[in-house]
Amino acid sequence: MKNNAQIVSQQTKTVMPKRVVLDLPPYGRPEEGRRDFVRLDFCENTEGYPDSYPDGMPPDWTSAYPEYADFKRRLTAFYGVSENTLLLTNGSDDGISVICNTYIEPGEDTAIISTPCFSMFPHCLLLAGAKLRAVKVLPNLDFNLEGIDQALKEGAKLAIFATPENPTGAQIPQYKVEEWCSQYPETLIVIDEAYAEFAQTTFVNLVSTYSNLVVTKTFSKAWGMAGLRLGCVFAQPQLIDYFGRVALPYGVNASAVWTANKLLDRPDAVQAYVGAVSARKALLVKELEKRQFKVRDGAGNSVLLSMGINAEKFCEFARNKNVLVRNRSASVFPLGDSDPMWGRVRVSIGTESEQSAFLDALDSFCASYGVIFDLDGTLVDTSESFDQTVALMVEKHSGKPLVEKELQKLREEGGYNDDWVSIVELLRRRGVPTSVQEIGPEALALYLTLAMQTETLLWTFQALKKLGERYPIFIVTGRSRFEYSKVWGDRLDPVFKRVYCADDVPGCALKPAPDYILRNMVDFNLAQGIYIGNSVDDMMAGRDAGVERIGITTSASEAALKEAGGQMIIQEMSQLEKVFQL
Repeated sequence: MKNNAQIVSQQTKTVMPKRVVLDLPPYGRPEEGRRDFVRLDFCENTEGYPDSYPDGMPPDWTSAYPEYADFKRRLTAFYGVSENTLLLTNGSDDGISVICNTYIEPGEDTAIISTPCFSMFPHCLLLAGAKLRAVKVLPNLDFNLEGIDQALKEGAKLAIFATPENPTGAQIPQYKVEEWCSQYPETLIVIDEAYAEFAQTTFVNLVSTYSNLVVTKTFSKAWGMAGLRLGCVFAQPQLIDYFGRVALPYGVNASAVWTANKLLDRPDAVQAYVGAVSARKALLVKELEKRQFKVRDGAGNSVLLSMGINAEKFCEFARNKNVLVRNRSASVFPLGDSDPMWGRVRVSIGTESEQSAFLDALDSFCASYGVIFDLDGTLVDTSESFDQTVALMVEKHSGKPLVEKELQKLREEGGYNDDWVSIVELLRRRGVPTSVQEIGPEALALYLTLAMQTETLLWTFQALKKLGERYPIFIVTGRSRFEYSKVWGDRLDPVFKRVYCADDVPGCALKPAPDYILRNMVDFNLAQGIYIGNSVDDMMAGRDAGVERIGITTSASEAALKEAGGQMIIQEMSQLEKVFQL
């Protein structure tokens, strides 16, 4: 006879959930073990109100089922609304779930959201069986009000937005909410006010006017009760009755009610905290802009820091410094034109010491991250200097001009980053043996004549200086020191931390070898970096040096650069302003 353990071990089939659950990714809640970190990742009140927490809570508050009537009377009086317009929930996300499951007919009803938005909106709507109609935010991350108007005209059972929105900090003006409620009476307009205390606004007073308006609030943010889970749903009594049929009867625990009651005795403390957050946020924005970072300063208790390609790397670096911030970017490569949150890191507003720790982590990251450029064809247009020198020398010594893209194809073979080596090889293929020693002096003289007249910068000095104020920037070039100094030294030396030329360090092999990039990393104690170049040799050198690579297609095809190790390919240097979000 088999025992229970044997029977259990033989069970291989699992009862499957409904299809929407299989398709739905889990909510990205905070990781465990955060309490020992500087927590600037989930917009929490990291100060709290210790005097209001449930020390001395009577025993029967724990042993008996919770009672809500007294607290609901106090809370509705605080907001100036009727007692029968409030439902208490286990955090506002529970309230959102209740609303969706109360009103969405699975597979039939459409719901409107703005995107990006609080992830529980689509999560709860999809679980409830809604068909989503997402309206993408404007490029500046404000709400696309015209797009939402159009979506509402097309009809929907429910539309849900946060104001201020998470993560953008954008707001919807009151007139627009009232307009929607009036024009679309058959659409439930849900406004989440998780961050409203920081914006000093609320629509709770409007629920008595509009029968299709629902407002959700939370005690997790300004009120400092994220760990106790308390939320509110405000709506007209008939809606509250419907929501109450779906909500769990005792979803809010007694400790949360006890603490919130205490906090209602201290509204000035909450208001003082909100004021302090506003002041500290202004200081943080000033510090970040001083470091040449773009900052989205929304109406909530966080800012969006534009890190571009370094969003995830910085978050990991900060975590190793005991500071948690949240990467809102969906990817590193390629450039996320379709993702309005690409490259952005959300930073919650903490205490003064927490913000100092964050800025220290940011400064350490920037100092240890090197942006290294190739010179020819990357920073400088050499098509009428080096390229022309190669063409003229080959035709002069062989009588056979270059055919279209012959030089580009040679460079794509790899190993021909040195143009004098390219001349020797192109002549060899034409049956003219020679050496760099033989043709070098003539080629150099011709090049210098052309370079002084034709070479131009492919990116602006302004952009380079701005990047250089954020990160240390360098050049690793195959030019000799003489060639570089003669044409560009006076102009580029003041901008770059250091320029490495081909003959600077005895024993360092030239690209495609990684030697000079590695030497650069060691000399300046760089933990990580990126190499930006235009040739196959550049990409191979960066790959073997262990840094990230961006290729620019000035003298090699996208396919060739990718095959050699390029991770992001751009067509012109100005695109770097988007890559680094300058």
